[in-house]
Amino acid sequence: MKRIFILTALFAAVIGSAMGQTEIRTAEELAAIGTDKETLSGSYILMNDLTLDDWVPIGRMDYDGETPFDGMLDGNGHTITINSFSTDTDNTACVGLFGLIGEKGVVKNLRITGKLTYTDRLDFLYIGAFAGVNMGLITCCVSSVDLTCEYIKSDAKTKTKTNRLFVYEKGQFGGCVTGVNFGNITHCYSDGAIRVAQGQAAGIAAGNGKGVKGGFGISVGSGGVGVGFTPGKIPLTKKSIAFCYSTASVFGTANNKGGRSVKIFVVGAANGLVSILRSESSIVYHCVALNRELEARGDGKPFTLASPFPAAILGLTGVEHPSFQFYYFDGMPIRRYVNGELQKPKSLSPKRAVALADTQEESWWRLPDGADKNMEKKMIAFPFGTDDTAPWQWDAQQKRPVLYWEIANQ
Repeated sequence: MKRIFILTALFAAVIGSAMGQTEIRTAEELAAIGTDKETLSGSYILMNDLTLDDWVPIGRMDYDGETPFDGMLDGNGHTITINSFSTDTDNTACVGLFGLIGEKGVVKNLRITGKLTYTDRLDFLYIGAFAGVNMGLITCCVSSVDLTCEYIKSDAKTKTKTNRLFVYEKGQFGGCVTGVNFGNITHCYSDGAIRVAQGQAAGIAAGNGKGVKGGFGISVGSGGVGVGFTPGKIPLTKKSIAFCYSTASVFGTANNKGGRSVKIFVVGAANGLVSILRSESSIVYHCVALNRELEARGDGKPFTLASPFPAAILGLTGVEHPSFQFYYFDGMPIRRYVNGELQKPKSLSPKRAVALADTQEESWWRLPDGADKNMEKKMIAFPFGTDDTAPWQWDAQQKRPVLYWEIANQ
């Protein structure tokens, strides 16, 4: 009876809304989105901050197929705090506010925060603040979650029916925004932390197969959250990450000696923005790794890596694409342990990214020494500006670039 009442209220709100959007004011109303195929394709707007306990992700992907969220959720500048995810559900492979955002799904103008621990009992896990798997659009969102993913071996035989994630079939894939991205993520940043017990972690998405570009944004400060416009549109294919940054702490761990029995080795990796880039058009464009720290632990099989760069690049990706541009702070703390022993840091190639040796604005206007021909031809100055034509501005107080809407909404 309660479910029928909530669904009736949702449909009534749609009819009564001048904009055709259902107003969401309670956690129960938000949860009701995931209970019916019609509500999964509705349009919603958040009217106040929410706190979620024992949260069941909206939308799912499992062996029986996919039931995605193909609607639109406008956070309206508000914050959702997630305290815990429910374990009383079989939708445990794709975990986040949304389990699966479909190709028509849109989430925008929202901040997610919270400090929580999730225990994985499967052979794979896709987890992020906004979605376990995103195939739609996440735009102008902020992830401030502090998320820890534990692992307990189980005899459960669970797998996905879809072949979309064939390269992400084993281990945990944890991203501060989304676990695996097959859609678009635009003008987002993360400033929390993520810890993965058996797999790969990254500041934006552990796996990326489609894109990230620009649009509207929200600013978060002592005065709350404001909505504003962010310039910086670029002609993307469908698989790219652009105008995003992460200051998050990232920790990835994997052990192939004991624990889970798999035919594919699980890589332990901690990466600034994304762990795996795949397919012919996975582009990284004007993104910045500003992570507080990166740490990876494992047995070295096939490798254990902590780096602002992706851990694995499969096929012709954005690294070879003429629009590939990537920045990172050269002095960020990076630690890599193999079998418990701290390893010497690996040198990073200047051919694929701009290393920032200091925090002076001038350092963002130069090509790195040893840049390859592709970078020399296509690299442009970091697009700073003082008006609404530039997507980034220099924050003198923080001594780093910020998205334009962060300054505009102060």
